[in-house]
Amino acid sequence: MSETKALTHAGCVVFRNDGADTQYLVVSSSDGLNWVLPKGHIDPGESAATAAVRELWEEAGVVGEIVERLSIQHYQRGTKDVAIEYFLVRETGATAAIEERVIRWDLEPQAFELLTFAEAKAALREGAETLRTLKTADAPQVH
Repeated sequence: MSETKALTHAGCVVFRNDGADTQYLVVSSSDGLNWVLPKGHIDPGESAATAAVRELWEEAGVVGEIVERLSIQHYQRGTKDVAIEYFLVRETGATAAIEERVIRWDLEPQAFELLTFAEAKAALREGAETLRTLKTADAPQVH
């Protein structure tokens, strides 16, 4: 029998368009030793979507809108299972971040290589593929 894991965190795969290129946001971890996607704890009474957008602002000073819900990624921290629900988010603006982190905008291959952890790499790949699918669906049909 499979045990259902409690959702503990929410995160974002954030993109922006720079001309014809799509760039993805990567931030330094709180200790500055790793590169991660914006994510954090879901506060009591808060939805995963609200937590994801809040964490994006707190960690990177980026304002965004959710485009699509992505999958839940898991990793182990000691004896605890950390379950992170990721969202594909379009950057809509910027403001001052609460936390002092280094942020980078990179093309998908560079962002993928920069990310330290497998769960973040999986979320980035899923987000980029979802975005490509959405762009294809929105493209005008040639007859």
